[in-house]
Parts: sequence; structure tokens; C-alpha cells
Amino acid sequence: MRPSSNRAMHAALSGWLVGMLAVGPAAAQSSLPLRLTPRAVPSASPSSVTVVAIPLDATARTEAARLAYWAEQSVARSGRLELVRLSEALDVQGKAEREAKAAEGAQAMKDGQAAYDELDTQKALERFDVAAKAFEAGDLSRGFGDFVRARVMKAASQVANGENAAAQLEIRAVLAVDPRAQFSSNFFPPDEMSFVDKERKAALAGSTVALTVRTEPVPAQVYVDGQFRGVSPVSLSGLTAADHFVTVMAPGYELEQRRAREGETALTLTPSASQRALQSISERIVRKPDGAERDVALRELGALAGVSQVLALLVQGGTGSAPVQVTGLRLDVTDGHNLGYAVGSVPVGEAMATGSDTFLSSLVGADTARLAGNKPVTHFASGGSSNRKTMGYVLMATGVALLAGGIYFGMEASSKEDDFRRAPQTSPRAKDFKDTGKTYALVADIGLVTGLVSAGLGSYFAFASGGGGSSPAPKASAPPARSRATPPPSKAAPAKSESLDMPPPPKGTKPVSEPLPMPPPPAKTTPPPAKTTPAPEPAPAPPPPARDSKRSRDEDAAQREEELKKRREEVERQRRELDERRKQEEAEAERQAEAKRKRDEEDKRKREEEEKKKKRPSIDDDDLRNY
Repeated sequence: MRPSSNRAMHAALSGWLVGMLAVGPAAAQSSLPLRLTPRAVPSASPSSVTVVAIPLDATARTEAARLAYWAEQSVARSGRLELVRLSEALDVQGKAEREAKAAEGAQAMKDGQAAYDELDTQKALERFDVAAKAFEAGDLSRGFGDFVRARVMKAASQVANGENAAAQLEIRAVLAVDPRAQFSSNFFPPDEMSFVDKERKAALAGSTVALTVRTEPVPAQVYVDGQFRGVSPVSLSGLTAADHFVTVMAPGYELEQRRAREGETALTLTPSASQRALQSISERIVRKPDGAERDVALRELGALAGVSQVLALLVQGGTGSAPVQVTGLRLDVTDGHNLGYAVGSVPVGEAMATGSDTFLSSLVGADTARLAGNKPVTHFASGGSSNRKTMGYVLMATGVALLAGGIYFGMEASSKEDDFRRAPQTSPRAKDFKDTGKTYALVADIGLVTGLVSAGLGSYFAFASGGGGSSPAPKASAPPARSRATPPPSKAAPAKSESLDMPPPPKGTKPVSEPLPMPPPPAKTTPPPAKTTPAPEPAPAPPPPARDSKRSRDEDAAQREEELKKRREEVERQRRELDERRKQEEAEAERQAEAKRKRDEEDKRKREEEEKKKKRPSIDDDDLRNY
């Protein structure tokens, strides 16, 4: 009969074998959902979407910015999605200031209209003038129509006050920037309406001025007098000889606006607080435009912009006037589900307005259904990497099971050998022990060899950095740590990974994690099949790396959260500094205005005293004698 220690060891090995078979497939999936979820976006509406166009080469920069504009128009026309301009989402402070100016202008227009209806035309003139200035200080790419209406009502108030000359100057200035501005006969008498018609014809006939708009350091969307005129550099002709209102904007930069006349005007864009984060995300997408890292970066961008969906357009430039190749996808920020996906070519230049309509409509027209089990749909060129890693874990579990089986049958063969030695050599029982022992020994050898091969292959597939045959990622700021979080691993070497780069990476960012440890192959500790004492030693080898792997993932997750927290604090600090600097500038401007007002009052008082002295009658000698 076998010793009790052998039976206990066999029971322990059997339990461990069953546990490994149960844990193996689960381990293949345990690491997938830990790194894909970006920070929550509770403030975003369920259907808010922002558009980002990323040029994959330098020749596509201008066309990418142009395509982003037409994509925004397509989203707005769809009526099912709420458009959030990326340039505004990444410049929260500037957007708030412009919205405040727009609200101020709308309130002044309301007050001016009420005063005009009550025949208080002097107050109406003042309020309409305030409204025009507020709209001009806001975003004229959106509010140019309100700005023109405020100036038209200002002219109407001047007519009502009898200031006809000033009204005609205002009418001429309005028609110079908007020859199609509407003037109602309810506010303007026939003489003024005739003047409007004459000036309108003169403005349309005299539109011969040329204007060129350039921007640095990146191409930007250009609006002139509230109309989109292309992507910088833009050369325009057929303008009137007057001050025109130029507005330029680009994602990651503050909106710039100024008046410009004939000739060339250059505007330098100021980076916003989120410009570095956007640049880092764009670089990661350019490196792997067809990999899982693309969708991870887009989800980070959506979280940074505070939207629930991102419409991304990856633009590959053509030669000359050849169409550009575009990969478009509309992505759910929550889990990376591709709501829309299309690949095609889009004409360049002015033809893009109509030539891109079908392509863009396919991205925003309807949502792609999810897979069974509410799983997201993705489009990766190297999608087999996820299966590769899963297969690696399964092979590792199978290899461990085979090794355990080989050890078990080796122990059985050793036991049969002991029984054979104790039994009479000529008895049938001894022959049975001998044949059974040989069979067990053969099975043990096969199990050990195949287990070693299976475990080795599984370790390679699960932990090696091949990533399904993808090419090595270039240096720069590629984040290998994040690529382990996505289904297809995309690292090219087992080097230390760098920190997550969303939001903008602070200076001096250091690596925060290391690759998952490679479990030691059991081959080095496999016992000989004829010995029983060293047999249990290799069995417990695989579990420690699993615990280390889990602990490493937990540490990575905690480190990433800490990095994200620091970066959010950095962004908030920059915004607070910007806000404080602007408040100081406003306070300084108010102090200067107050000092100027006091100086003007003092000068006025002195002039009045001098005038009184001059008007005081002089008393001559005759007046004194008569007195």
C-alpha cells in the first residue's frame, strides 16, 4: 500500500492541476479591461461629438484642416449629434469669455429694442452701440450676423435722432463688409432707403480689393466677415476697400481676430493650455494609425474635450491635385465602440465641399450595431494580437497541466518500480508492475516534453513584444505602458515603458512601470522520471509570476491615476495663472481708465475756471468813481 504522504501529494497535485485549468482561460482575459477606461465625462451629453482631422504626412496638413470644417458642417446638418468645436473644447477660458460677450451683446440688443419701441432713441443708440462692440469682441465666425444687425439698428437710432450724416456713415460701413445686409423700411425713411440702395450697388461694383491671410505656426480655418474662406494661407479677391473682420482658429490654439484691409495680414496663434496634450495624442495616432493605440488615444482626446463621441479623420496626402486618402471613424469615448467607419478618397481644394459629402454622411448618418454581448466593434489592422495573447495564456495553462500530469505519472512509475522490486521476480504480479511502470514512465516523458514546449510557446505569445508582427515603434514619446492595456500589444522591445501622456505630460516625466515578468520555464527544474523526491518542486513555479503580474498591473494603474491627477492639476494651475494674469491686466486697464478720467475732469475744471475768468467783466476807473 502507498505511503500516506504520496497520497496527500497526489491529491495536492490534482487540485493544483484543476485550479490551473480553471484559472488559465480567466488569466487570458483578466488584464484587458484594466487600462482602457479613460476618465469619466459626466458633463458631456450622450450625443455630443467633436471633430479632429489628423494629417499622416506634412503634405496633408492644409487639406486635413479643410476637411475638419466640412465634417463639422456634416455633423451640424445631421441634426442627431451636438457639435462641439475642438478648438473651443480645448480653450475653455477663451470660450467662456466669448460666450459672455455674446450674452452681453444679446442683452444690449434687447434693451436697445425696448428703448426704441418706447421712443427713447438716445438710449437705444447707446445700447445698440454697446451691443455692436460686445459682438465684435466675441466670436465673429458665429456672431457676425448679430454684429451687423446691431450696427443696422444703431444707424436706425441715429436716423430717429436726426443724425442723418452719422447714420449714412454707419450704413456705408455696414454695406462695405456685408453688401447683402437688410435694412427695413420700418426703421428707415424713403430717403435713407434710397441711400442704402445706392451704397449697396456701389459696394458690389467696387469690390476689387485683394487680401491674403497667413497664420503661424500651423494652418488654421479662416473666416472673413463671418464667412469661411478656406485654410491659411488664403488669398481673397473681390473685397471692398474697407476694414474687414478676420477670424482664425485651430485646435489647440486660442482664437485670433482682427481687422484687416487690402494686402497681407499675418496672425500668430497662441497655444492653449491643452495644446501639448493634443500634440502628444496626434503623434501617437500618426505612429500607429491602424493599431489599437489609435482608439485609445482618441478616447483620451474625447475625455479631454468633455464629449461622448469623437469623429476622427486620418488624412494621407496625395501628389499635386490628386485626392487625399482618408480613414474616418466615429468612436464612443466610453468603451471605444466604432459607431461609424469608412475608408475612401476625397478631392482636394474647392471640390472638397461637395466631393466629401457622401463620405462624411456615411460616418454620421447612422450608428453601427454592437456585437453580441454588447461588445464594441473595432477596426484594427493587427487585430490578431489580442488572439495571440489569449492563445499564449491558454498554452501556458495547458503546458502547466501537461507538466503536472507528467510529474504525476512519473511518480506513479516510480511507485510501480518500488512494487516491482518488492514482488517475486518470477510472479505474474511482478510482470504486471513492470509493464504498468513502463507505460506510466512513457506517459510521464511525453507529458513533460509537451508541457515544456507548450509552456514555452505560451510564454512567448503572452509576454513577448511581437504584437502580431507589427513594426517596432519609433522612439520619441511612444507610451508602451498604455499599449499593454489595449487588446493588441504593440511594443517592439521589452524596454521600460513610459508614462501615460494624457493630459499634457509635465516636464521630467519618468517611466512608471516595467514589462510583465517572464515566468521561468519549468524545463530547468523538471525532475527525472525515476525519482520521487524532487518531483513536486517545479509545480509551484508558475503561480508567483501571476501574482507578480497582478501586483504590477495594480501598481501601474495606481501610478497612471497619480500621473493623470498631476497633469490635471497642472492644467488647472495654468488656467488659474492665465485667469489671474487677465484679471490683473483688466484691473490695470481700469486703473488707467480711472486715472485718465480724473485727468480729463481736472482739465475740464481748469478750462471752465479759465473761461469764467475770461467772461468776468473788467471794472475801469470811471466805473469805480460812479460806484
